[in-house]
Amino acid sequence: MKQTEKKPGKSNWVSASDVGRAAFCPYYLVHKQAGTSPSRHAEIAREKGTQSHQALNQLVQDSRCYIASALYGPNDKRTQCLRDFRDRYLLRHWVGRIFVTLYYYISPTLVVLSRHCQPLRQVLQTVVDAIVKRITGLEE
Repeated sequence: MKQTEKKPGKSNWVSASDVGRAAFCPYYLVHKQAGTSPSRHAEIAREKGTQSHQALNQLVQDSRCYIASALYGPNDKRTQCLRDFRDRYLLRHWVGRIFVTLYYYISPTLVVLSRHCQPLRQVLQTVVDAIVKRITGLEE
């Protein structure tokens, strides 16, 4: 693919949502940049994915521990442990609030991708298990 010139008012940045969509359609970004319309089949698939994403969001409601909820379930003690840590420590500091905001932005996409990519799910499981272990060690 050749490098395109930057048009006035156009950004070369790619959103996390677009990266997630590209995981399902390797040509998504090319089509988006070219301004082509998606096929009917693609529209149906996108709607199905949107419904699945909304179902996940309703499952976790406003508690928003997306990854832990997907790994352990929304009512698991480890998920609650992470929520408590977020509320007691992270949200009290500006750096923590920035981290939480970024997490809310990217984690739904990671959850969807991890459903289709077992190695990603294993990495998420390892990282979240280590965080939970660290947090529970701090709280004892």
